[in-house]
Amino acid sequence: MGDASARDEEIRQLRATLRKMRHEISELSLRNEELEKELRRANRTVAGAWEQINVMRHSSSWQMTAPVRALKTVLRGVLR
Repeated sequence: MGDASARDEEIRQLRATLRKMRHEISELSLRNEELEKELRRANRTVAGAWEQINVMRHSSSWQMTAPVRALKTVLRGVLR
């Protein structure tokens, strides 16, 4: 009878561990979904920022001031 009660206790402990692990998996899955949503939002933000940079770099004012920026870069190097 001792073996049966020891086995029953082990089964009870294993079931409790299984319930705990399933709960943990569920929580981790929810957190993973939240992080994936956050990553998608961040990627959209970055894509929007790159789009704004590209629009700016292709603007006529940016192209017209390119020589001034180049001269500034050269002067910085010379003055250091």
